Amino acid sequence: MSHHDKHDPATIHRANPYDQGAVVLPTDGLSSEARRLLSASVTPNTVRALRSDLKVYQKAGGMLPATEVDIANFLSAQNEAGKAVATLLRYANSLHMWHRYHNLPSPVKSMAVRSVIRGIKKSRDTRQASAPALRLNELHQLLDVIDRQTLHGLRDSALFLLCFYGAFRRSEVVVIACEDLDWRPEGVIVTLHHSKTNHTGRIETKSIMRAPPGTRYCPVTMLERWLTASGITKGAIFRAITTNGQLLNGSRLGAQTLARRMRKSLKAAGLTKKGYSPHSFRAGFITEAHLRGKSDVQIKRVSGHRDQRTFERYIRIADAFENHGGDFFGL
Repeated sequence: MSHHDKHDPATIHRANPYDQGAVVLPTDGLSSEARRLLSASVTPNTVRALRSDLKVYQKAGGMLPATEVDIANFLSAQNEAGKAVATLLRYANSLHMWHRYHNLPSPVKSMAVRSVIRGIKKSRDTRQASAPALRLNELHQLLDVIDRQTLHGLRDSALFLLCFYGAFRRSEVVVIACEDLDWRPEGVIVTLHHSKTNHTGRIETKSIMRAPPGTRYCPVTMLERWLTASGITKGAIFRAITTNGQLLNGSRLGAQTLARRMRKSLKAAGLTKKGYSPHSFRAGFITEAHLRGKSDVQIKRVSGHRDQRTFERYIRIADAFENHGGDFFGL
């Protein structure tokens, strides 16, 4: 097969290993159980991400299999086009994985490509634009402007509170189903089947505590109110609602809708200029818990972080003088 033949890199299958358009899993000689486990090692989300990145590469004229010159030129051109450093690193990883799945040497590991990547990092500010932490006070301001006499208001309130107290990513919270909720007197345990950093299908849980009676906003109570009002007893707990307030039972709420509803409430609360995004709920919980003296272990039980360095980047100090290390004076 010519290096310059173009193929759709979309399919993971057990095929002719010279079919360079597919991500081929090596199955020759493996038992049926070994083949099953091998297939389970690659999640649908991984396949989708790989497919998307390879299409970008091929649309830019890239060929598969690639040479180190192909990939170095591709990454350089994408960098010049203004793509984020994190995106470029993901492209490089996808191209690396494609070659490894085909049992081919990875050009990404060559000195030329690695040097281009280092040059990209040095030439640009590689600090990721971090979503500012939406602290508890701002969360309350956000909730104060919501009309909970409507389905929209009840859903948004339950959604925002769950995002905060569960330190959820938006991609995680919108897929929660009634079947994932284990109600307890102390609160509710939410089961996560997949998350951004969980590529193995490992079952994770988050415990959301019920607030004491009389608390202004309780995530568990608000979730109960929403489910009761909506009548949802199975499937996705957060659904789309029409402009006239009708629940769309067959339509799970999308991550973009969450962001749009948050922007609407931020505007009503006068918080638009703060730059908050759905990820601010997660950063806000971690920051708030840290400043209230909760241990890293306690916080990570909710956030699900495994890497300490990644975890620490989430602690956003909104006030430069808050929790200051140099707040002692005199003898």
